[in-house]
Amino acid sequence: MPDETFAPDPQARTHWELRHRIVETPGIEVTSQWIDDETEGTGVALVSATTQRREECFVSVGEPGADGPENMVGEKIETTFDGYPAVRNGAGAEGDYLMWQLTDKSWVRVSCSDEGTPKSIDRVAAAVEFTPTTIRVPVDLELPAGTRPSSISVDLAKPAARLHLDAPRTSDRGDLTIWMPGEDQTEQPPGKPTTSAGRPGVINDSKISPAIWLHEQGNWIYVGASTSDTGPYPDRSSEMPTVRTLAESLTFARKLSDPTTWFSAEDVFG
Repeated sequence: MPDETFAPDPQARTHWELRHRIVETPGIEVTSQWIDDETEGTGVALVSATTQRREECFVSVGEPGADGPENMVGEKIETTFDGYPAVRNGAGAEGDYLMWQLTDKSWVRVSCSDEGTPKSIDRVAAAVEFTPTTIRVPVDLELPAGTRPSSISVDLAKPAARLHLDAPRTSDRGDLTIWMPGEDQTEQPPGKPTTSAGRPGVINDSKISPAIWLHEQGNWIYVGASTSDTGPYPDRSSEMPTVRTLAESLTFARKLSDPTTWFSAEDVFG
């Protein structure tokens, strides 16, 4: 029989809190967070008090040796930031950015969605602090045997969240996903009525995307296979027992619409 546990992976993350935070001040709002094996990040909205115009900016922090400026296209202008060696974009770059390297060889990158935004980038960069910071998730759970977390992303504005879990397969490794789409999923998804730990839901027992949608506090939460948009599409029906076990283990935050009531990912996965 195939091995249904993961071999030790020195690159797999073992702690689930961010190493950085953005200091929120008037006009700087944290809108999203994400974390995986090699990177973590924070999305920020810069809001003008006079025009109410919103500009989206992003901060990412790589693990030592990952996501350096060698991955960026175009000219790179060497400089410094806050005493650290740094690089800014030059001619031929795909967008404006500032990157600086910490003493542990990690690279920090700040970029904004609009072009010609060096002042906005510097404003966000100045708000970056390096201190352990909680990333919160809307569910607590017990990992089924053979699974491990691989990534977390949360949209604090909607709010919404997506948790990826690496799961055992009969022939290959695949993902299981816990996904709270927020306002993007207000109608009941297609499927057969079911219950999970007494909670109403619908079940999709297809071979490609076995899943259960749970209805909680007016939200529809997806628990199931994460399937590529482009394939290949293997038969994953054997994962339905794991999907059921995962769905039945979920405990939901007291108020899903308020991320401050969510669970610490470090407590859930640590």
